[in-house]
Amino acid sequence: MPSSRRAFLKTFLSGTGCFAAAAAFPFAPSEPARPNGDADVHFPQGVASGDPTPDSILLWTRVQRADAPTEHPVPLVVQVSRRHDFGTVLAERALTVTAASDCTARVFVHDLPSDSVLFYRFLAGDGAAASRRGRTRTAPSPDADRPVRFAYASCQAYEAGYYGVYRTLIHEDKEAPPEEKLDFVLHLGDFIYEGLGYGDARSVPPFPSGGQHGEGTPHAKTANDYRHLYRTYLSDPHLQAARARWPFLHVWDDHEFTNDAWQSAATYDSGADSAQSRKVAANRAWFEYIPARLSDHEGDEGGTSHAQDFRPAEVTDAPLDASDRTGLVDEPNNQAAVESMSIYRNFQWGRHLELVLTDGRSYRTPHPVPPEINQKLSGSDRYLTPLKAVEVFDAGRTYDDGHPPETIEIGDQTIPNVRRESAPGSMLGDRQKEWWKNTVARSTATWTVWGHGVPLMPMRIDLGAVDPDAQTVVMTTDTWDGYLTERRELLSFVQDADTRLVSLSGDNHNSFAGLLHPTFESAGETPIGAEFSVCGISSPSLFRAFVQAMSDDSPLRPLIAFDGRPVDLDVEQVEALNLTFLDGAKASATAARTGNLDQAKEAGGGPNDHLSYVDSNAYGIGRVTVDARGVDVELITTPPPVTPQREKELEVTRRAHFTLRPAGGSGTVALEGPEIEGEPPFPFWSK
Repeated sequence: MPSSRRAFLKTFLSGTGCFAAAAAFPFAPSEPARPNGDADVHFPQGVASGDPTPDSILLWTRVQRADAPTEHPVPLVVQVSRRHDFGTVLAERALTVTAASDCTARVFVHDLPSDSVLFYRFLAGDGAAASRRGRTRTAPSPDADRPVRFAYASCQAYEAGYYGVYRTLIHEDKEAPPEEKLDFVLHLGDFIYEGLGYGDARSVPPFPSGGQHGEGTPHAKTANDYRHLYRTYLSDPHLQAARARWPFLHVWDDHEFTNDAWQSAATYDSGADSAQSRKVAANRAWFEYIPARLSDHEGDEGGTSHAQDFRPAEVTDAPLDASDRTGLVDEPNNQAAVESMSIYRNFQWGRHLELVLTDGRSYRTPHPVPPEINQKLSGSDRYLTPLKAVEVFDAGRTYDDGHPPETIEIGDQTIPNVRRESAPGSMLGDRQKEWWKNTVARSTATWTVWGHGVPLMPMRIDLGAVDPDAQTVVMTTDTWDGYLTERRELLSFVQDADTRLVSLSGDNHNSFAGLLHPTFESAGETPIGAEFSVCGISSPSLFRAFVQAMSDDSPLRPLIAFDGRPVDLDVEQVEALNLTFLDGAKASATAARTGNLDQAKEAGGGPNDHLSYVDSNAYGIGRVTVDARGVDVELITTPPPVTPQREKELEVTRRAHFTLRPAGGSGTVALEGPEIEGEPPFPFWSK
């Protein structure tokens, strides 16, 4: 056994609820399954697997007594087999789970065959109780020359809807030939939502602690509150079925902890609400319910991983200085909370895919424009921020070659430059950024795929095109559009490294695609990659949120939606937000006035010419194939999933297909698409 594996096992097995098993030649199981309806234990959250490597996988389950909360240890047996009937097994291990890990078990199984479909299950009560059968697969060896296929997902607010698109994915995967089945699912965060009130399709029971936020929406405060959310979300049968069919690879975004989080700060009130105890509680629950291999993670040979299993930390909620943008806020409780767990890591899947997963929350500096200033500018804490303010505030003391202004003129307002003495903002933090650069530079894979929580590409609205008193605004500073300096640094690094980069992101509750450029500031820049951002599984769409926020009589309403019937478009509500992002505000204003798409696009010319596709009223999932020839992406849109599907797959409204190919020099690319199957979104249809 390699010394790195021994070191990992020593660290891993010291964690509560963590076990290991070595595979061997097939042998007869010592514990057969004898299901008994009278068994006093069951597995209410199903089973799962995660973070596969060529010779290992992490298995997961949670057990509960049928008639009462589990207060006493529960003995289990885990079995792994090549056969779905478990006639022989490759690994078998007895283990005992306790309330200390909320009766969850994480089992690291090693010495497995590479690139192999395997089955697993958990037994209790001498086989009288059996979990559902799980299916998983190990990764191919680093030199394997074969396509890699996976799905990716984001944003699944339980209250907002159901997870029927997972059932659709399962159905299609079962119908696919063996060589076209999915290898894994990548989840980009917002697996749970920390608060109540994110929808009304179904409900989450009250938190064990009460979890009240002043007079507002209740949110999780304790480890038991966050565990309560995972137990509730994992009661969904479609999510359970997906986790039982494929290994998942996870990163978190904000809602696994708190909305629009940075470090251990919540942003409900001041933009820097002290929440160190909640951060530790959220990390603990994530570690217990998400099968991710962290400590001594073996991403690739020669790389250094900083991923680390959860370690308990005693913290208090101490004030955080939101003006400190030099890195981790120098407050001991903040540092202890953030460092209680680290999740950024990488995977090599065969010859063609290097998958780099990052944490965009734990190390990021505060948002560039303080909420009290953003409120004056746009009436929102972090949305529709003037681009000029973002550029100046994000760059801090480096703006204009080290000559930042004392004030900024925004319309008729004079805004003090409160970031004048600050360092530029960072989303990754110095240590993670250095690791990211080393991983990207060292990769020998054909394609580097970056999986992270928030979109990389700009999404801006040129309000000045329709209102002379307005200017271009950033949709939200919570994405990379609020961290311009570091984005330029990273994408320029990719260009210099001759790496072909694919960004997969979520969070914004809409699907969009386009080309990546080093700065997004100069015409004619050579594209160095592409981004495919996926909508939410169930979380309310961006279009829906804008429609609800914008009054019908607002002069800006046509940039979001307009009645198409007076202009002979035969649609009561035209989703103009797509056109606003693609071709600019003037294009949507023209379309609302004339109904003529050709005339609208000719009148347009907005700030997002890197975009190829926007579907702002989308719910669904993405699917990716990576091979030597290129990267094929399918963005799948479904209707709003507000009714239960039970065992039936969810209807698909449309599929947008894209192909990314090498073009010219070693790091340049060309994007083909979208080719749309099904009902296209506006403006991809005409009168």
